Amino acid sequence: MQPTFVVLTDLSRSAEAALMYTTRLAQRLDGRLVLLHVFLDPVLEPEVSMVAAPVLVASRQEIMTNMVQRASTLPVPADTEVVVDVLSAALANVVQQHRPLLLALGREEPDNLLDRLVGNRALPILQDAHHPLLLVPERWHDAELPQRIIVATDARPFSLSAPSLALAELFNTLQPETTVVHVTAGHGPSKAEVGLASAQQTGLFGKLSNNSLYEVCEEAPADGILHAAAELHAQLLVLLARPHSFLGGLFHHSVTADILRRSPVPVLVLPTTK
Repeated sequence: MQPTFVVLTDLSRSAEAALMYTTRLAQRLDGRLVLLHVFLDPVLEPEVSMVAAPVLVASRQEIMTNMVQRASTLPVPADTEVVVDVLSAALANVVQQHRPLLLALGREEPDNLLDRLVGNRALPILQDAHHPLLLVPERWHDAELPQRIIVATDARPFSLSAPSLALAELFNTLQPETTVVHVTAGHGPSKAEVGLASAQQTGLFGKLSNNSLYEVCEEAPADGILHAAAELHAQLLVLLARPHSFLGGLFHHSVTADILRRSPVPVLVLPTTK
């Protein structure tokens, strides 16, 4: 089956950044894209339900025309979908139909809809999809696929979900240099080896040794992770999402949300089974 990548788009500059990044990933695997636009989301924008139906139809047709035109210029096969639904249902449908390797979206600078998504309900709804989420900052213009990545871990062991492990072919193709980052906010014994051992057991990140571990001491978790990313010149930051909360698995919901809002490099959120 041809690998599929779903890009959530509103035809903005941030969506274009996510599209270009994901297109390069799809090219590497001879994959295909699905461009998804959720036209009406009452969960986020209930007031838009008051818009007259003819206006909705006209806007949908215009959006579809523009998306089809953009898809035709891409170097990989691409389908387009414009749906009128709440985000959770739209994602559930697209995941069931296409079985994508990941879902991708862009993050506008400095403030955008994503901040509302993170701070409210839409991104946690993504736990229903149980699929990896790639977030690409609008200002990310590096044409190189990630060769240096960091995996942020906490003091608890983890196991990746089946959809996360399905990215093995992509990681094997990229063969990035991977560093496991552990942040210790205060004093006390380090538990960094717990995260390193779990990362090694996944088999997703290549060969990891004790030299692959990078500890940050006496910093707030989000600050420490972002500082590590800068010091290591990371091109991709991997976060873990545990089952009880799609965004709550790494230290605390607010920490993960903070990283998603502030990271200057693309972030890949991987669901785990524990």
